[in-house]
Amino acid sequence: MAFSKPHLEPHDLMRKLIDQGMSIDETSALPYLRQVGGYRMKGYWYQWQDSRTKKFRHGAHFDHVIRRYEFDRELRRATADALERIELTVRTVISNVLSKHEGPHWFMKARIFKESRPRGTGSNLARPGQRKPLLDKVREEVERMRDRSVFITHYLATYDNPALPPSWAISECLTFGSWSQAYRDLANTGYRKEISRRFKVEDPAVFVTWLHAFSVLRNLVAHHNRLIGIQSSVTPGDYRKAGLTFGKSRTFFVSATVIHYVCGSIKHGPDWRDSLEALFARYDDLNIEDLLGFPMDWRKRPGWSSSANRPPISTA
Repeated sequence: MAFSKPHLEPHDLMRKLIDQGMSIDETSALPYLRQVGGYRMKGYWYQWQDSRTKKFRHGAHFDHVIRRYEFDRELRRATADALERIELTVRTVISNVLSKHEGPHWFMKARIFKESRPRGTGSNLARPGQRKPLLDKVREEVERMRDRSVFITHYLATYDNPALPPSWAISECLTFGSWSQAYRDLANTGYRKEISRRFKVEDPAVFVTWLHAFSVLRNLVAHHNRLIGIQSSVTPGDYRKAGLTFGKSRTFFVSATVIHYVCGSIKHGPDWRDSLEALFARYDDLNIEDLLGFPMDWRKRPGWSSSANRPPISTA
């Protein structure tokens, strides 16, 4: 089927929404249609629209759409802040633990990574699963940052061998996803457990899923994707020892719970629960159970109790 939808100016789109049954205050709606865009705002109104007739349910008002949009925008900001603190701590802990055991250029040692077999190939083609991709990423990022980072510039101007800066310098370059993959591919279970224990997680297999989920969520937030109504394709695994079990739920509540658990192990970490409480209070007309999957008794659920008695981690 050929695409045939025409471009609509903001005024025309507003008239179309009115014809479809939405109540609109032009003075509040037009700035959003002009600056945010109708397609993006549609993510906050389609739930009130009949998928066949395109008519809106009775009572639908564009001001309600704005409330949902602004709530989601503030939630992204709070999430970005929490994930930033988690990311910085994760990469520091990984760098410190591996540098302690394997030296500051541990990422250049093939033997510390698991071997993986490409699908459909014989065992003679097995290779270190993360070594080449990680080194490629390090080289690319060092090259990209050689004139932008004083740490990288200083190292390259001062030292000839090794050709790459030490772990604590490349920490400023690599993405959260790269650190997540590096942790996943560590061959030494003892190293992985030493790292995960800094975050009060005894099972490295669980912590692998948490880091993966955090890196994916961080990318969603960085690219301004919606969080309300999210059904993530990547979710953190259950950690039964702490009572964190989520069944088949893929809502934002799952990730939010694990974020809170991890934040509780970071000294001077973000006040994640307080941020959410304040946000929910400002938008108390919205149903957080429908929008985010937060149950009515979420404050009493495992992972949300006070973390005041938890000893803070050290990144040393």
